[in-house]
Amino acid sequence: MHHYADQEVHQAARAGRADQLASLLAANPSLIDAKGIDARTPLHCASSVQVAALLLDHGAHIDARDEDHDSTPAQWLIGDSPGVVRFLLQRGATPDIFLAAALGDLALAQQLVSDDRTCLAHRIGKAPHFPPIGHQRRGGAIYQWTLAFNSYPHQIALRKGHQAMFEYLYAESDETTRLLVDCLLARRAEAETIAAAHPGIIPHLPGADRELLARYCWETNTNYEAVKLMLDLGFPIAHPERSHGYTPLHNAAWSGSAGLVELLLSRGHPVDIRDPVYGATPLGFALHDCLVEKRHPEGEFTRVVKALLEAGSPLDGVQYPTGLAELDQVLRPYVEPNFPTPSTALH
Repeated sequence: MHHYADQEVHQAARAGRADQLASLLAANPSLIDAKGIDARTPLHCASSVQVAALLLDHGAHIDARDEDHDSTPAQWLIGDSPGVVRFLLQRGATPDIFLAAALGDLALAQQLVSDDRTCLAHRIGKAPHFPPIGHQRRGGAIYQWTLAFNSYPHQIALRKGHQAMFEYLYAESDETTRLLVDCLLARRAEAETIAAAHPGIIPHLPGADRELLARYCWETNTNYEAVKLMLDLGFPIAHPERSHGYTPLHNAAWSGSAGLVELLLSRGHPVDIRDPVYGATPLGFALHDCLVEKRHPEGEFTRVVKALLEAGSPLDGVQYPTGLAELDQVLRPYVEPNFPTPSTALH
């Protein structure tokens, strides 16, 4: 993919400077299709109805798609500028069930469901409609950032405070979609009722749905109660998510989610699986984030490392000493008997 940067025309659209935008387009009409970040157009950046109207009047393509996320201006703008999205829909932008859910537009949702009931099972981060990061080596649907990762329209409706929309979507959904939505919202009673009435529903879930266990151990969706419910219902414990091949335990260890790590270990999650990208174990993930990436300063990494070691995690690749006294204290009894000179990587 080509790399682009926002130009003055994108910056003016984002800042709501309609006068400047008009001057730029008068001087160079081709700027209406100028490629900014991710090859998005100025309309993808419109922060006000006035700016969006100006761009449309100058020939902007209302359903233009950027190159990295393959997403429209309405999909880019739904998080920060729902008023602009309502205007774009009025002007003919193509709607989808997530726009309807986020706006609480019940009439639009009813029309979309009437046209194609399968939209009720669409999920952000699930190919082919709203694919995840890494799909076709691109960034996946922009909804992952403008709405939420790994979420159904039902969840988006609740996040935006549209209870009536949630109830409509849930009532119209098939049993599998209801079950998965209940799992992700940790609605235990509802999920258990469906699973009990349909004993084969969990074993026959496709791989893309089994991935939800791993995805709800990942930093964008960490949810202990949802994961516990999925485990209780019989989701396969070590099923990886396909975007990167990480298992639930890799994901939980990465962010220092000690409660999740301990839960997974208590249910028998293997500690020796290596991810296909880095060839690292969950212990390697925990140590790398704690010591190098430092993405999760709130993480309970000492507790995570202790739990993984007690469960028999391999030590190869571990650097010791780590430089963190509390980590070294946990590692010492496991490392020193195997490698008494604590200054080199274990192999």
